Amino acid sequence: LGHEAAGIVESVGEGVTDVKPGDHVIPCYQAECGECKFCKSGKTNLCGKVRAATGVGVMMADRKSRFSVKGKPIYHFMGTSTFSQ
Repeated sequence: LGHEAAGIVESVGEGVTDVKPGDHVIPCYQAECGECKFCKSGKTNLCGKVRAATGVGVMMADRKSRFSVKGKPIYHFMGTSTFSQ
């Protein structure tokens, strides 16, 4: 098994317009803050804010995991929530 993922969208939340049920998708591993010098220069792969969050497997906005099993977090990115179906 690798850490990359692919899937088919089953449902979307209110206001989601970029994807629809049935779409084939691949998650983008590298996010970007859009504010640091690297993001502003087009070198988003060097975004320090994102690297600080991805290194510990949490989301950048609130430093929390979005998934859990039996009360324990399933970490994101290399953590790897791509196996958390």
